[in-house]
Amino acid sequence: MQTRQIIRTLSGIGRGLLSMIAVAVALLVLVLAMIIVQGQRDEARPVGAAVVLGDPAGSGDSAIARVARFEHAGDLYRRGMVSRIILTGKSAAPAGREYLTGLGLPPQALLIETESATMAEGVRAAGAIARAQGVSAVIIVADPPQMLTALKVARDEGLAAYGSPTHSAPGEAHPAAEVAVVLRETWRYLTYVLAGQ
Repeated sequence: MQTRQIIRTLSGIGRGLLSMIAVAVALLVLVLAMIIVQGQRDEARPVGAAVVLGDPAGSGDSAIARVARFEHAGDLYRRGMVSRIILTGKSAAPAGREYLTGLGLPPQALLIETESATMAEGVRAAGAIARAQGVSAVIIVADPPQMLTALKVARDEGLAAYGSPTHSAPGEAHPAAEVAVVLRETWRYLTYVLAGQ
């Protein structure tokens, strides 16, 4: 009799663990799908500013991907979608200002933030700059896998945020590298949502 109770108890624990694992896997797959879909969606529209995200920490981001973000933001400016560009990141922001002024954009339209160490910090700092400029709606310019998290952070900061991903993200040339980037961004999104980091 006692053995049956132990077996039933262990069986119940096993079912509970399997259920928890199934829910966790379903959550990961859902977030992964959301990242892929949002990364393909261009929501550009006339707003006050574009926020260009700096290099993701630990991304090994290429110069090609960085330049793609700068050029994309410059294109939004030239098309009249934004009147200001907020560049984030310790090294990316000054490089972006230099690159965009070299393309003929006026220096007064380029605002930089160089203190952030993470993507979330960069978006928060850009939000503060935007609000100081009287801007409440922004276009986020980032690599496709970063877009979902960046939009979530911006919206949590009270901004009306729209995504406009670049078309030259790290890993696009190598499917295995792209999968690794998407998995890393899935983890980043879940970490932000669950822990606020």
